[in-house]
Amino acid sequence: MPALCVSTGLASLNDSFWDFYWESHLAFLQGQGKGFAIQSASQILRGSTKPARILELGCGEGQILGSLLQAHPEKIQVSSSMGVDRDDDALGKARRDYPGLQFLSGSFTDARYLSTLGKFDLILLVNALHHAFSDAYDEELGQIDEQAGKQNVAQTFAAICTYLNPGGYLLLFDGVEANTDAQQWIEFRFRHPAGRQRFEQFTREYLPFRIQSQPGSTADSVCLRQRDFTRYITKLIFVGKPLWERERRESYQYFNESEFCAMFDQNELSIVHNEIISVDYERWQDEIELITAGIEFPPEHILLVGQRC
Repeated sequence: MPALCVSTGLASLNDSFWDFYWESHLAFLQGQGKGFAIQSASQILRGSTKPARILELGCGEGQILGSLLQAHPEKIQVSSSMGVDRDDDALGKARRDYPGLQFLSGSFTDARYLSTLGKFDLILLVNALHHAFSDAYDEELGQIDEQAGKQNVAQTFAAICTYLNPGGYLLLFDGVEANTDAQQWIEFRFRHPAGRQRFEQFTREYLPFRIQSQPGSTADSVCLRQRDFTRYITKLIFVGKPLWERERRESYQYFNESEFCAMFDQNELSIVHNEIISVDYERWQDEIELITAGIEFPPEHILLVGQRC
């Protein structure tokens, strides 16, 4: 049976060490909730009795792994810890900013490539695993093949888990689907004309799925199905911004909470921490007003930590 998803094991995220370190060193990473992932990894390292060999997959500019090294140099096997990404520009910055660590060019969805890296005490998947789902974009369908995308995720995750040492931890932070009917229609209205413009740009340019809207009951309202609404609202902060060209090609959501927990259980990872995190509610409320009765904004992120027994 799937593991029961409850928060256990790790200390409270609101601890005095990290409050100070976050404010003095890492406040610039607050966006998209990365601080929760860094903080959780910090707690794992502080509870370790020996230096850990760490692998961050989809490391980008290395800020997460680099931040952990700066906070806990004595808790990390620096020379053998590494980050992997397929963005060479981002890796160049990571190497300049954190010269003590290895940053390698490669795809973590390639099982043969992973097999060359060895085994690790802590594996980080922060805003990364959804790339395995988004890679299932089908030109003929004109959108992601959802079944193939989910299979990609499951296969990639299973391969990654084989490189975790006994007793080691895997930390996953990513988008999460709502535990509701994906086909339910949601009506909302825009609070200002700029909000309508951003919505129209999203519906024109978002690639992973065809976004189909319907007119609402008023001139300033529209309707989206739950699946599309979740993608719209969680991409809102990127629309029209420099990162939009990349973000419009990716689906941040692929599994709901139960599916994530089942995947951890299937790979013999005992869940020691499970948390649903949303950081952009106020931004969403400034942009739109929900009209459909009984509807709330969807969850944004999931943070799961599993331990290999």
